[in-house]
Amino acid sequence: MFKNFLKTFVAVPKNLSYSTKLALIARSDIKMSKGKIAAQCAHAAVICFQKAQCSANKETQEILELWLASGQPKIVLRVGSYNDLISLQDEAENVGILATIVYDAGHTQLNAGTATVLGIGPDKNNKIDKLVSHLNLL
Repeated sequence: MFKNFLKTFVAVPKNLSYSTKLALIARSDIKMSKGKIAAQCAHAAVICFQKAQCSANKETQEILELWLASGQPKIVLRVGSYNDLISLQDEAENVGILATIVYDAGHTQLNAGTATVLGIGPDKNNKIDKLVSHLNLL
């Protein structure tokens, strides 16, 4: 199994004329340390990867393959509220982009169930940019 997983990282898809990325969007309205934000972003990245890997959609698999082969590009952005996070998730899902919100377990800094980070993608840069180009970097 691990051998097949490694092949994904070195097999560069042929004849693709687009780039891919994963967007990670953290809430700026809740108090999280830098380490907490990093951990929540890591959770979102792993969940997005798992969702893409389990997808039966051929295009999603092609995008995932290119994303892995190109170094798993990511961008980390911020929104100002829970409602902004939910709206962005809805927008992503409405245009067919994988999206997932991380809800904290409540073991350290936040109450259990607090929505912290939204992961969008991986998908084509232009599709993700349409959703997040108005956001600021974290």
